[in-house]
Amino acid sequence: MSDNGSMGDDRAMADQWVDEVVPESVDWERLVRRYPLPSLALVAVGGFLVGRHRGSELLSAITAFATRQAGDSVSRILGTDD
Repeated sequence: MSDNGSMGDDRAMADQWVDEVVPESVDWERLVRRYPLPSLALVAVGGFLVGRHRGSELLSAITAFATRQAGDSVSRILGTDD
C-alpha cells in the first residue's frame, strides 16, 4: 500500500534540493530527459564519492528516515495517526 501524497512531497523536496544545488542557468530536467544514461552515470559516480566520504552519516540519515516511514505506515494501518 503506497501513499502517493508522501511520495509527491518527497519528489518535490528532491526537485527543490536539486534546484538549489544546480545553477539556475542549467535546465537539469531537460538534460536528464535528453541524456538519461550519462545522467545516471554521473549520479552513480557522485553517490559513490559522497558515500565514501560521508557513508556513516548517510547510513544514519537513511536509517532514521526508513524508521520514521515504517512507524508512520504502522500508525496509519493501526489507525493511530498522531
